[in-house]
Amino acid sequence: MSELTEKELFETVPVPRAVARLIIPTITSQIVTVIYNLADTFFIGQIGDPAMVAGATLGDLSMTWYTHISLRGRFGRDCKLAHHAAAYSGA
Repeated sequence: MSELTEKELFETVPVPRAVARLIIPTITSQIVTVIYNLADTFFIGQIGDPAMVAGATLGDLSMTWYTHISLRGRFGRDCKLAHHAAAYSGA
């Protein structure tokens, strides 16, 4: 299968197939992030200071919340833009 450009992916490919192509990189990046956070916490835990482990854990948690909050507004905006683009193109 030939590589699709981003424009072709969003304009010509059926939605289930486009979503399937986007799911793998998204899930992979989230799994890698979790592994990095676990590795950080593990190695800080080897120091033996509970306060440092608590700090690393809270840092991981705060980054997760920051990502969630910063992306929350994007989903509605992107959906609205897609509706406007579809209306403009006559779909």
